[in-house]
Amino acid sequence: MSEFEELSKKLAELMKDTDQMELINVDLLAEQLQFEFFPSVVTGAVQAALPGIGKVKGPIEWTEAVLKLGEVSFPGTIETIEFVRSNGNKVTLGGQSVPPFYNFLGLEKRNPYPPVVTYDVFDMGADMMLPKPIKVEYKGYLDNPVEWAKFAVDKFGADCITFHSLSIDPGLKDAPVENSKKTLEELLQAVKVPILIGCSGNKEKDVEMFKLTAEVSESERLLLSAADKATWEEVVPLAVKYDHNCLLWTSLDMNNQIKMNKDAMELGLARDRIVMDPTCATLGYGLEYSFSMYQRMRLAGLLGEDNLAFPISGGTTNAWGAREAWMSEKRAPNWGKREYRGPLWEIYNALSLIVVGLDLAMMFHPVAAQFVKETVNDFFKEAPKVIPESYMDWVSTVIKQ
Repeated sequence: MSEFEELSKKLAELMKDTDQMELINVDLLAEQLQFEFFPSVVTGAVQAALPGIGKVKGPIEWTEAVLKLGEVSFPGTIETIEFVRSNGNKVTLGGQSVPPFYNFLGLEKRNPYPPVVTYDVFDMGADMMLPKPIKVEYKGYLDNPVEWAKFAVDKFGADCITFHSLSIDPGLKDAPVENSKKTLEELLQAVKVPILIGCSGNKEKDVEMFKLTAEVSESERLLLSAADKATWEEVVPLAVKYDHNCLLWTSLDMNNQIKMNKDAMELGLARDRIVMDPTCATLGYGLEYSFSMYQRMRLAGLLGEDNLAFPISGGTTNAWGAREAWMSEKRAPNWGKREYRGPLWEIYNALSLIVVGLDLAMMFHPVAAQFVKETVNDFFKEAPKVIPESYMDWVSTVIKQ
């Protein structure tokens, strides 16, 4: 018998009549602690101590079981976040008390607000190496972010616009941050919908830009996007001072997200001003990690983890970073038409994360964004109407021998 089997046998013998475990003289330093018993190890340990366990004797007998919806309760509630324009126009996120689209007939709890799609607008779209499908849809508007935003609202029904100030990055145009302030002022005059204030990724210039744009939009409640581990100590106080929401960005780490949320609140950011962004990886390049992270964070919030009970945002525009989305038919003839692949890639990313907790999808291709918006609204509002009242007959499952 190996040392592992011997240890497993002793452990199983010690634990077979144990109802609880107590650790003595043990120091633990962690923000979150999780004990996990792997089924294969536990089974092996028990069988080592009790050889008769696990062997089937005689015919298998099935006990009757009925699956019923609505029996699982969720003690937590996700914070409600509002983007509010001075003209009264408003977009609301969060407020969930059950998982996404948990809108079955007969259940008492329903989520109050569907996920929101926000349309990306850049201040240097004409100078960017954009995929052809994007250029085709926004032809004639890419060199003017104000007209671009108006076009997205008027033609595609955008409920929200994300304005990205890329040109201020020293590695691109190194434009003065006053340009971002001026453009934002024009955007606020041109469109009535809420505007999210994006950044360039250059930490120093972004903080300077947020100082001006947060102040000039003080009469609105917008979103500063984003504060990360390098800028949160400077960006969060701006959101507090000018009463804006703040996007707290981390990189696929739930503990880091918890820490940043807590740190932001210690700086005075109210709970109903926090939107989380744990990073959106694209299909084929890590989507499963984002899927798992969004799902874990949303369920944790619903199950009572206050430090994760906030709406979640995701840059599903990242889908265009996948070569499958933008590569031409000439280079990849077997992949199908690029005009369809790119939008579909973005749709797949957005819907995959929306079903596990994404509240705010930042999207690029207007047709993809419009499709996701319509699909979400159908799932959220129309599904209960099309499901027959007798749905419990086919949802309920009775297992018999």
